[in-house]
Amino acid sequence: MIDEHYFLSLYSQGARAVLRYLQQIERRVSDAEARVERCQQALITRLSKELARAKATLARKTAQLVEQQQLNHQLRCRIRELERELERSTPVARDSHNSSLPPSLDPPWKKVPRTKSLRTKSGLKVGGQPGHRGSTLRRIESPDRVITHAADSCLGCGRTLRSTDATATERRQVFDLPEVRLSVTEHRTEARRCRQCGAVSKVGFPAGVRAPAQYGPGVLARSTYFRLYQLLPAARTAEAMRDLFGCPLSPATVERSGRVFSGKLVRCEQRLKAAIGDSPVVGADETGLRVAGRGGWVHVARTDELTHLAYDSRRGVEAMRDVGILPRLRGALVRDGYLSYTRFETCRHSLCNAHLLRELVYVAETDPRQAGWTKPLASLLLEIKEAASEARAAGQAQLSEAARGAYSRRYDRLVKKADKLNPPPREDRGAAGDSPQRKRQPLSPTRRLVNRLLRRRAEVLRFMSDLAVPFTNNGAERDLRMVKVQQKVSGCFRTEDGARDFCRVRSYLSTARKQGHRLLYALERVLAGKPLPLTSSPA
Repeated sequence: MIDEHYFLSLYSQGARAVLRYLQQIERRVSDAEARVERCQQALITRLSKELARAKATLARKTAQLVEQQQLNHQLRCRIRELERELERSTPVARDSHNSSLPPSLDPPWKKVPRTKSLRTKSGLKVGGQPGHRGSTLRRIESPDRVITHAADSCLGCGRTLRSTDATATERRQVFDLPEVRLSVTEHRTEARRCRQCGAVSKVGFPAGVRAPAQYGPGVLARSTYFRLYQLLPAARTAEAMRDLFGCPLSPATVERSGRVFSGKLVRCEQRLKAAIGDSPVVGADETGLRVAGRGGWVHVARTDELTHLAYDSRRGVEAMRDVGILPRLRGALVRDGYLSYTRFETCRHSLCNAHLLRELVYVAETDPRQAGWTKPLASLLLEIKEAASEARAAGQAQLSEAARGAYSRRYDRLVKKADKLNPPPREDRGAAGDSPQRKRQPLSPTRRLVNRLLRRRAEVLRFMSDLAVPFTNNGAERDLRMVKVQQKVSGCFRTEDGARDFCRVRSYLSTARKQGHRLLYALERVLAGKPLPLTSSPA
């Protein structure tokens, strides 16, 4: 610090000393100013860079905020749309009108919308149509009994009319059932001694008469008819036999009669299986059955004249091979979409279009955007069905080539539209490398249906190329329906042998009914050892 004493000493040294001191001060000031200028420039450069980075970050955050606001707006709009859809309708669930689920699985608290049934109005009046063969009760020419009602005296004067001939006769007939009571036939065998040689001769009882007291074929046939065809429980069958015929059966006897018929129908069942396997068109299906507290399966193979039911604890291809019908089939197999049927490659496959129509209904209900192809495709299949029915009635073996081509092109256009509207999901790839891992995304029900329409085109349209093939597999479902009725009535079968006995006898009775035979007569023939030859059409 410059004080007064130092400044006076410089002044005493002369002007040159003062000048040198001032020049030194000037240099120091210049150096200080240069150092300050250099520090300010570095600070400005650093702050400029930080400002540029802040501006870039702000721009990026601003763009992200705008994008998030747009996405938020879109999501809010979509939420409002979904809320409106939920207000208009309830969530779509699978039931008997839009899937292959049977009506027995419909929730009891839910009324299935029958207004969306696959059946449409025919335009015909209610009741019998022209040409329908009615079944009106008509009088017969030779009644079993005639009762004459005549006046004993004149209503005018009171004179007797017993010796007077009738001038007019009016007839009325009453059709009624006589009282049927249990009839007991006693068989006796006599031992006779020959007068010449003294030998004793005795004949045996007729075939089938084996016990001191037993029920005859009429009783066993009727109890089995009630039990295994009309599906009455064993106790109610015994009650019906007592009330109708005065025959006091026990439930154990009713169950034993079913086992007797089953044992006598083993060879008949083998002939039925061979005949169905050799048929040109066979319908196949399966349904669940509770047996001995566990789940089992009843498999059906049928034609319009033959039925075979078989029980197995398995559902898949091994059970079907053990039944032995589908492995030998060379004709057309009408079935649903169960994949085990595809293992049989020696036959031509045809998919049930009733299942397909119900799936189209379900897809249209779950997503209204799909109605652009589901409804036209359903209409197209029904149109082809009507054309096939008309051609079949006209005696044609198949539709014309032009008609088949036109229908096929319309089918392809609609399926391509469905494929474009429902693209397959993309595969997720793992870490990059020579062999990236791929994760298959699950397919939606709509996409699975589209895949089936694309890959199984010939099987879907089999009824168009071969008029012998039906449009649906409803016949097989009808043959299985009584199995479900039996399960509803009795709950389940206690043993697997009981389930197999039921299926064997039911196969025989169903086939006899299809061919127009009287079932009681068919059952009595079984007890006589001569079951009806049901492997061919009746004459």
